[in-house]
Amino acid sequence: MSSSGSLGQLLGPIQKEIDLFEQRLDEKLQADVGMVHDVARYMATLKGKRLRPALTILCARATGHWDDRVIDAGVGVEMIHAATVIHDDVVDQADIRRGEASVNSKWNDHVAVLMGDFLLARALCLLVDLGNLEALGAVARATERLSQGEIFEFQIGLQADTSEASYFTMVGDKTASLISAACRIGPLMADAPREMIEALTKYGEYLGLAFQIADDMLDFTSDVSTLGKPVGHDLRERKITLPLIKALDAAPAAERAEVVGILASAEPTEADWTRVCDFVAQHDGVAAAQDTAHAYAAKAQACLEILPPSVSRSILETAVRLVVVRDN
Repeated sequence: MSSSGSLGQLLGPIQKEIDLFEQRLDEKLQADVGMVHDVARYMATLKGKRLRPALTILCARATGHWDDRVIDAGVGVEMIHAATVIHDDVVDQADIRRGEASVNSKWNDHVAVLMGDFLLARALCLLVDLGNLEALGAVARATERLSQGEIFEFQIGLQADTSEASYFTMVGDKTASLISAACRIGPLMADAPREMIEALTKYGEYLGLAFQIADDMLDFTSDVSTLGKPVGHDLRERKITLPLIKALDAAPAAERAEVVGILASAEPTEADWTRVCDFVAQHDGVAAAQDTAHAYAAKAQACLEILPPSVSRSILETAVRLVVVRDN
């Protein structure tokens, strides 16, 4: 079962907050410019998993503290996530997003880039209005890390840099930063005890790493109907993923050299990409990556031990398990 389905079913206890989040997001996407409005309305139909705002709400609730401004903090994080998704699709020249036309293919790259900028700016304005400087700082720093991670991903792809250290630096910045910020700002806005805020920030970082590794695994194991993009798509985009790194570490030198040669070549053929996919399968790259994902999931679970037992804490525990077994 996919995590969007399962996570959706799990969120019953915070449905009231999620409904309020959807309502506030809708209000914040209103704009005076017709085209901005049209693109925003279209994006609303491509609803994602809502993982980040759900985490913002759950992490606040799990501390036993609450403030209604937590909802708007979740809206801010989701808008930043949406902005990066739109920009990503432009960079990757992706035509499909969640099984539908991406914003850049439905309009064009110019509109998509400007729309991403608009969402980012509006999210920061919203967070400024909440009046919590530390929450604003957490999200601003996450956005900075995210941009840096995106650029570093491009760099290591160009350089065919397959070191695990480079990969984890990139993933920490590109994916874990915003998930960690989402987990931090809920408790911050709710004025939870400091040690809980710090534990949940770490929880988000570990969860984000596990989430990205699971995503990398899907590139080799899923299919276009489930994933919404072709198998091996990340590989063809010169994205260095953990299953590939793990397979390279396990392979004999000659085979490794051959695959690194393909990764570094200017114009790999379709047969070359098939060879790399087969190589990853042959050397159990996906299974090795899964072990790493489970190790990060266990670290995330351990961070929750500081919290009192509650429904929200249980959902956060289950979310970790769902992340490492998801199929889209």
